[in-house]
Amino acid sequence: MLDVLGVLGVLIAVALWWSAYLLLFREDHRRVRTGFALLLAVHASASLIAVLVFWGHPLGQLLLLVTGALGLIGALALGVTVVVGSVAVSRWESGLLGRLSSGLGGIALLVSPGAVVALAGTGTALGLGTAIAAGTVAGHLGLAYLVFLGATVPYQLFPPHRESTGIVILGSVLFDGRVPPLLRSRLDRAVAERERLLGLGIDPLLVPSGGKGDEHNPAESEAMASYLIEVAGVPADRVHAETESRTTEENLILSHRILDAAGHSGPYIITTSRYHTFRAALLARGLGFADEVIGGPTATSYLPTATLREFVITMAYRLRWVLATVPVTAALAVLLIRLLAPA
Repeated sequence: MLDVLGVLGVLIAVALWWSAYLLLFREDHRRVRTGFALLLAVHASASLIAVLVFWGHPLGQLLLLVTGALGLIGALALGVTVVVGSVAVSRWESGLLGRLSSGLGGIALLVSPGAVVALAGTGTALGLGTAIAAGTVAGHLGLAYLVFLGATVPYQLFPPHRESTGIVILGSVLFDGRVPPLLRSRLDRAVAERERLLGLGIDPLLVPSGGKGDEHNPAESEAMASYLIEVAGVPADRVHAETESRTTEENLILSHRILDAAGHSGPYIITTSRYHTFRAALLARGLGFADEVIGGPTATSYLPTATLREFVITMAYRLRWVLATVPVTAALAVLLIRLLAPA
């Protein structure tokens, strides 16, 4: 009877968390909490499978083991991302010391499960304490990484198709004053979006955004505007460069001012690189803009580094919540180690 009630309870949890996730995603998918809801929905689904496969085992233990498995998966995924990123990153972007320290951090995440088991198996107070500390750090980072992926990957996979009279293109670094492939993919995505809108009878104003020019190089947005007009064939009167911004927040604020002053009204469409779409959407939401963000493709070799950077910055935005949930992860680590290494 208890097993049947347990299955019923987990079934209800599955229905509730998947419903909550879908509602949150539909309401506003520019929020980290959508990733948290998705993680809980996956946890409930995995728990249901575990209950059915290991019928008769205590429900609490199965729920704890599923939580540990998700933390393990997240820690390993983050470790692989860090190691691959440290190998793939250009030596111009990070020195030997930076790549070495990053790679060692990734390796530490990869070996953490075995290290925790070995330390817990010593049965000493020092070993158990170190195992709990290591398990808490690795598990917390792993779960946070899964929350991040759960928020950002669906946003990338299901880009919005909104009608708008303005398209903002976020800038990036120029190479010798020229538009590199990463920035070109953003511009090409904006041109493709313009074509879609033209098919709907809307001729949007394109605002390439980015300053950082000097006496030797043009501002990012000036090089972007030249590409749009001379290469992509966008009429010059439909391109208005924003040349003063230095950060993504300034990109959005100053570009909005240009579009608003030209007689347009938001929400607008923002184009950037695909890996950057979710964080740009978070910033837009935080500024009170209802804009949606779409992205161009990113070279596979650069993706791990870009993903790791986005993870760190996004979690920094929510640092208060990341730190506030550490005691929960620590308690789970204690219970899991006691379950697996009762001695």
